[in-house]
Parts: sequence; C-alpha cells; structure tokens
Amino acid sequence: MRIANSTIIYNFLSSLNKSQQRMNKYQEQLSDGKIVHRPSDDPVRAIRSLRLNTDLMTNEQYTQNAKDAQSWMNQSDSSLDGVVSVLERARELVIDAVSANPEIAYTTAATEINGLINQAVSQANAQSGDRYIFAGQQDKVAGGPFERKTITVNIAGVDTPTEVVVYKGDDNKISMRIQPGAANPNQDSVNVTGEDVFGPMTTVQDSVTGEIYTVSTAFRDLLAIKDQLASGTPDLSYMSTTALTNVDKVTDRVLLARTQIGTRMATYEMGQNLLENNYVTIGENVAANDDIDIARLTIDFKNGENIYNAALAVGAKIMPQSLVDFLR
Repeated sequence: MRIANSTIIYNFLSSLNKSQQRMNKYQEQLSDGKIVHRPSDDPVRAIRSLRLNTDLMTNEQYTQNAKDAQSWMNQSDSSLDGVVSVLERARELVIDAVSANPEIAYTTAATEINGLINQAVSQANAQSGDRYIFAGQQDKVAGGPFERKTITVNIAGVDTPTEVVVYKGDDNKISMRIQPGAANPNQDSVNVTGEDVFGPMTTVQDSVTGEIYTVSTAFRDLLAIKDQLASGTPDLSYMSTTALTNVDKVTDRVLLARTQIGTRMATYEMGQNLLENNYVTIGENVAANDDIDIARLTIDFKNGENIYNAALAVGAKIMPQSLVDFLR
C-alpha cells in the first residue's frame, strides 16, 4: 500500500508536536516544582490541592490567633500583677493607719495612696499594640477606658466636688478562635473587662452638667481611703473594718481575673501545639499532592529531549526536497 508523502509529513509533525508538548510540560513542572498548573492537567489532584491549601491557610490563621491571644493574655497578666502590687501596698498603708498616728503621717500616707491610684489607673489603661486590654470591645476608645476626673455630685442636697474614675469601655468579650465553628465567648475570649477587674460598675450623674458617668467601685473605695487619710484625722473604725475589707475585695477580684487569664493561657498554649503539629501533617499532604519527584521528572525530561532530537533527525531525512534543493 502506497503511503503519500503528505501523510508521512502529517504524522511526523503530529508526533513532533506531541513530543514538544511533553517537553514543555516537563519544563514547566521543573521550573516551579509543581505537578498541576491548571485544572485540566489533573482535575482530581487540582481539587484536592485547593482543599489542602485551604486547610493549610486556615491552620496558619488559627495558629496566628493563638499567638496573638497569648500575647494579649501575657500583657493582661503583667498589668494585673502590677495592680496586685499596688493593692498590697495600699493594704499595708491601711493597716498602718489603724493605730493612732500624727497628722503628718496620715497625710503622707494619703499622698502615697494617691500615687498608687494613679499607678492602678495606668495599669488599667494598658495596651496590647494599639488596643486597650481592659476595655472590652471598646478597645480603641480615645484616652483609654479609665479616666480619673472630678465631677460634681449632689450629696444630701449639696453639690460636692467628687473624685471618680470613669469607665468608658464595655463588658463584651473579645474572641480569637483557634478551631472551626461559631465564636464562643466562654471558650474563645482572651480578655477580662474593666468590670471583671475593677467593678462592679455604678452610674453617677454630674449635678451641674447632667452627664451620667459609669464609675469603678474599686477605685471609688481606694479614693475614699485616700480622702480619709488626707483629712489628717481618719475614722479609725472605718479604716480597720470597711477600708481593709474593701481593699481585700478588690484584691480578690483581681486575683480571680488573673486565675481566669492563666487558665485560658494554658488552653491556648495547648491549642497552639496541636495546630503546629497539624501544620506539619497538612504540609506533608500538600507536598505529596502538589510537588514533583525531581529525580524521576529529570529522567523523563532527558528521555523526552533525546526522543525530540531523534525525531528531528528522522524528520530531516523524510521531509521532501524543496525547490532550493533542485536549483543547486
């Protein structure tokens, strides 16, 4: 059976193009180490790759959340430790004030208590990055969630200048999830609010401006102790009972908040360890699905190159002579 030259040439060019396509595929895979570059290369592997890479990115985000949460709680614990130190010193001053002392001793103690209150307010306005850690979800409130100021309060029909520490945050939790599902403040919250630590909060109205403020009872009790000492003749019965009890209540509240923070920190540390282990496992699955076998593909590429060169040599012999060849 006679085979026309056109058939030979067509078959040759078709095979040569297929060889070039294989070479291009091998070269593309070797250039970036990936098996699949478009869904048509391998639809099943492409879908699996999308799922695995989505899992990997989700795991990375959860891991970052765990790190951010621990950073937030470390800052919270450090600030609460500072508040505990302030309260311990305040308690010592109250105990010293229970016995009879000269007036200057009381006023000196009042000055120190005043400084301690300022330190506590500073700790209450602590930040993690640019976010206030005890402000609930109002964590970027201007000037911080706690502000010491003097307002006018009507006491027994008399407008009286009264010092308070105003709270401008809220009582909402901040969640940093490290697992799938809806956010659960009981499991995912990383903060304790100003009310958790320095509450309970009460409201006070300025009798001049009519503005209503949310104020901290913890700071109210410390300010009351300061005012008693500043008078130079404090009520010793008040100092030995109410004042000491109030300082202990505030301290217990702060210690409870530290305990809650410590428990959550342990949970997030464990979660981070699990997420990091998952990252290794998912990464191995991604590599098994997406990455090439360099040794095997290098051999395939070299074989393809040899086949391509051989095809070119054969083609040079079977291609018909051109008009130029006849004119020689």
